[in-house]
Amino acid sequence: MRRLKCAAGRALALILLCNLAAGCGQTDGDLVLSGREQLEAGSYEEAVEAYTAQLDRGTNHEDDYRGLGIAYMGLGEYEKAAGAFETALTQAGVVPHAKEFDINYYLGSCYYKLGRYEDALKVFEAILTLHPKDPQALQMRGTVKAALGDMQGMQADFTRAIAAKQTDYDRMISIYEIMEEYGMAEEGKDMLRNVLSRQERSIDDYNRGRLAYYVGDYQAAKAALESTRIKDDYNAAIYLGRTYEALGDYNYASSVYQAYLSRDDSHAELYNQLGLCCLKMGDYQAALSAFQTGKTVSGNQILQSLMFNEIVATEYLGDFQRAAVLVREYLAVYPGDEVAKREYEFLQTR
Repeated sequence: MRRLKCAAGRALALILLCNLAAGCGQTDGDLVLSGREQLEAGSYEEAVEAYTAQLDRGTNHEDDYRGLGIAYMGLGEYEKAAGAFETALTQAGVVPHAKEFDINYYLGSCYYKLGRYEDALKVFEAILTLHPKDPQALQMRGTVKAALGDMQGMQADFTRAIAAKQTDYDRMISIYEIMEEYGMAEEGKDMLRNVLSRQERSIDDYNRGRLAYYVGDYQAAKAALESTRIKDDYNAAIYLGRTYEALGDYNYASSVYQAYLSRDDSHAELYNQLGLCCLKMGDYQAALSAFQTGKTVSGNQILQSLMFNEIVATEYLGDFQRAAVLVREYLAVYPGDEVAKREYEFLQTR
């Protein structure tokens, strides 16, 4: 129990930053509310300031350190984030509860990002000692094992994670993407093919379509996704558009995104995909407009991608001076992005 409290569990940033709105920072005053709201808006720098101000008042709440850690993760400052999560755990009780497991998932993600794989492994193993069938901990431990070169161990953990809930298609896709990252894309596709085969009669068209997309069977993906109500389903629209992109039909893909946005303009990811299609078609001004519009969407969870892609579109338009300004603004919010730092150095020479 003590081991878990001091260093146990938290998910990879890829998984966890999607959950920023899930109760970040229980309130003890307006500053904590502000920090939580800034997290939900993706304004990580402002969230750090808000939580720091609250902690300076001497409250030392576990929730405040948790929120501060998440904000630092959003900025890519994983060392500071890990420190905040570690401090948060010192404020917890002896017996770990759901909140402590949550903080540990974040902490483990930081260790992973920092290359502290052995530390991350100990955390996930501590979680699994208490919850041996926890699919998230199994997935994360498998990912760490992959980073340590234990591919057999990775596959064993991933198999157990999938078996824990055989209709959790989001997790299956996440696991496939991790396997792809570690050079095991074909093995990952075989895993998804097996799921499609086993569940041929029970799986719905939407999940059939998106698994087929990741397998690379784009014609099957298109057929399945076009059977869904695209006009009413944001996720289906995203996958159908991406399927057409994979088939090289960027014009039709962009029309899918535009058609959905004409009815519901509240999804930043659709603007991002539309912009990427426009880049592929060489319409850089339209791409820039899509990225800029996407940035204005309330509750935006992909602001970083939109800001970076705005820089790319501006460069394609030949406006290097403006691109340099945008990179400076980007790095002020995401100072840990090494790619952006190199891009700024390049722009300084133009």
